[in-house]
Amino acid sequence: MARILIVGAGDIGGNLAQRLHADGHQVWGVRRSDKPIGDGIGLIQADVADSETLQALPEDLDILVYSVASPVFSKEGYHDYYYKGLRNVLRALKGQKLKRAFFVSSSSVYHQMNAEWVDETSETKPGSFAGKEMLAAEQALLNDKLPGTVVRFTGIYGPGRTRMIEQARQGSHCDPEPPVWTNRIHRDDCLGVLQLLIERALTDKPLDDIYLATDDEPATLFDVLEWMKDRIGDVEPDHDVPEASRRANRRCSNKRLRELGYDFKFSNYREGYDQLLTEMGLI
Repeated sequence: MARILIVGAGDIGGNLAQRLHADGHQVWGVRRSDKPIGDGIGLIQADVADSETLQALPEDLDILVYSVASPVFSKEGYHDYYYKGLRNVLRALKGQKLKRAFFVSSSSVYHQMNAEWVDETSETKPGSFAGKEMLAAEQALLNDKLPGTVVRFTGIYGPGRTRMIEQARQGSHCDPEPPVWTNRIHRDDCLGVLQLLIERALTDKPLDDIYLATDDEPATLFDVLEWMKDRIGDVEPDHDVPEASRRANRRCSNKRLRELGYDFKFSNYREGYDQLLTEMGLI
């Protein structure tokens, strides 16, 4: 039984805590609210942006998972909850000999916007504040004395994450040319990836510093929207997606993760969205 701390017990962190507890581990979750995480999971109410609230973290931990979400979409919010927050937690755990710390990051650290393929070795020069703050947090972990691994998720979809479905229902359209490439991963595969990495760390198996977590098939925004509208059937008349031209336009490779042995539950958007559309009663 390992002792695991999950900082940021929201959708990803909270569900991961429940899975790890079910596997027999002792798990604590940090969140700002006092809402319980699940039976048998310790709740620590704290705000990572305020180091004074992090005085009662458990000792003798084996694993740290840092999976927070900024409460505001701003440079200050991202700085406080990714870079500063992570550093506050690492300072609070100073002296502990963890097997591994994991930071849940994002593909926003990439700057490529011309349909390039990217992987864990690709250059990262983000232009957005979100990408810059996320990259700074990654570097803070990788420069720390604790062994650390960064997991960069692409666009997460799944229960409660249905923005693309709502766009399709409203008739959103993107021209097929020039193609706008998108990448995604189902929430359940996010959990599966983190579980695999944690179990490898606990059994002293080697891990890389960075993993890019995305499904097998990058897809164009045109293909995703048109497939989804065909599946739903009853949608509003087509209109242009206003932000399509500003979207990241790159193709993300999961080769490193595949070579590690991860087997995706949903290997492409069709598999994942088909289940989600069924659960929502739309097909």
